[in-house]
Amino acid sequence: MGILLNNFQSQMKYLTESELSVFVEMDNRPEILISSNLTKLSAELLSSNSTIIRLCQKLGFTGFSEFRSEIKKLIEQTRYSAQPDLLNRYQFFFNEILPNINQDKLEFFAEKIHKSNNIFIVGLGLTKPIAEYMSKYLYQLDRAAIYVYESHMLDLLPNLLQRSDLVIFISESGETKSLLSCASKAAQSAATLLSITNSQHNPLNHTTHMSLTSRMPENQYHNYDVTSRVFQTAIIDLVLDIYLNKYLKTPE
Repeated sequence: MGILLNNFQSQMKYLTESELSVFVEMDNRPEILISSNLTKLSAELLSSNSTIIRLCQKLGFTGFSEFRSEIKKLIEQTRYSAQPDLLNRYQFFFNEILPNINQDKLEFFAEKIHKSNNIFIVGLGLTKPIAEYMSKYLYQLDRAAIYVYESHMLDLLPNLLQRSDLVIFISESGETKSLLSCASKAAQSAATLLSITNSQHNPLNHTTHMSLTSRMPENQYHNYDVTSRVFQTAIIDLVLDIYLNKYLKTPE
């Protein structure tokens, strides 16, 4: 979610079609508000001065200047956080976090993959490719798994679940509303629900039966979480390696 959506979402219902178009474009490129005056911004967005002024007023500001000043403050507060470089974060994760992940939890995930009838792997946004990766990895191990990434499929998923099924939710924050809604409904099906997230304490982890977390510092840019998803992928590899060696390989 961008800066404008994150802070002014409740006012969007009052916007006209032309105002909403400007709103979305500014949410995608908030930096242009800092470098442009009203006339230049209107030209950049193929809009008009009056449309932008009305938009600012509907968002609760007296005019464009006050609105631009507020957005500038928000941008400064959400710049890319000063974390150690990515290589150092990789070293920290593989040297400190990964060796201390609970082995029993990894074994539990692998066991549920082995025993479940149907497997659904859920991931949205930047975690969608990770869900797809896990699903296709399991296919290569002759274990069918469906990855779910569209909102309407999330709505339908709880209705499909049986007691013997497994759902693995993959989420960076564990706070995505559509995932939480799906997990809450799925919990009533008696299917096994697992989660793989970055933060340890989040609503999604509290909804599922068990969770694995990468616990890495978050990086934000304009209210978007740009934390590397490599760390969650590494956890998935650990789970699948246990599944492969414990349940599929024939002892020599």
